[in-house]
Amino acid sequence: MEKLVNWIDRCARIGGYVSAFFMVLIVLLITVEIFLRTILNTSTLIADEYSAYLFVGVVMMGLAHSLQDGAHIRITLVFSRLNENAQRMLDMVVTLFAAALCTFVLYHSILMVYDAYTLEMTADSISETPMFIPQMFIPVGFLIFEFQLISNFLRRLLSYQIP
Repeated sequence: MEKLVNWIDRCARIGGYVSAFFMVLIVLLITVEIFLRTILNTSTLIADEYSAYLFVGVVMMGLAHSLQDGAHIRITLVFSRLNENAQRMLDMVVTLFAAALCTFVLYHSILMVYDAYTLEMTADSISETPMFIPQMFIPVGFLIFEFQLISNFLRRLLSYQIP
């Protein structure tokens, strides 16, 4: 069980690194666009489009890493009033609910990418980017997020002590 949890943690960490790399790419792409427009009076014509694609990658690839680091927003109004065992139990229930919701979204995001691929959908821009390529970040990000939710649940389950 520990090997599985460690593997999931590594996947989340890699997702975080990919997310950071995409952010650096966005900064470079916008910097190049600013340079080209200011100095050479021309444009890449794709900077805003590809920055948006990369931003989706930043968000989706960083979801699991954010959960791993405890950076997701939590509303603790009820949670803070409970004892430790009740907190752990509530956390496990909420994590299972989040995993179920994530499974639903993951399934439909896979269908979306599959449809974009089979229908050969392209962007309505000068680049005509095949849409399944930037859409792939969504199911991959949700898959890693799903794994991290399961990992969190297993950690709490293994540390749970019946009162």
